[in-house]
Amino acid sequence: MKRSLVNRSVAIAMVLLSVLLASSLAALAQQNKNTANKGLPMRELIKLPGKLVSEAKTAQQSGELKLTGYRVEEVQLPRNIRAEVRGQQVVVDRAWRVTITGGPFPVRAMPAVIWIDDQIVGYGVENETLTQITAITLDNSLLREGGVISLSYGENKEARVQLPQRIQLKREGENQ
Repeated sequence: MKRSLVNRSVAIAMVLLSVLLASSLAALAQQNKNTANKGLPMRELIKLPGKLVSEAKTAQQSGELKLTGYRVEEVQLPRNIRAEVRGQQVVVDRAWRVTITGGPFPVRAMPAVIWIDDQIVGYGVENETLTQITAITLDNSLLREGGVISLSYGENKEARVQLPQRIQLKREGENQ
């Protein structure tokens, strides 16, 4: 009886260990989807100066996350990095920083995810005051005139909160 209980406990422990290992590997794979982090740390990308590509603000808050606007900036990288963009290995010298304003945003167990239309831009990083969430992408094809920016916690499309303002790209030479 005692030996049976020990064998059962060992078997349960092995199953739990396997499940934990599998979930850790899945989380690591999800984390690697944001290819901007492969060559440069996120904290460095957030601090780099950027060229304003699009911006919108409103006094009215949108949705339960109280979204008030967005900013898209083109960032010149300090060095070229090799990354996967749209399934292809490429060398890039620029990134695009997408910042959503509002909040204060809640700190949750699920990561903040910024979307443009139905595509994930990246996992967001909150600022110190929880009034901005920023994600970085190397894929400029996500940025299109009239695109809809939204925010969710986790990758559930149905749980997204959309900004009412659509992307309006600034043309070369416009006031920025």
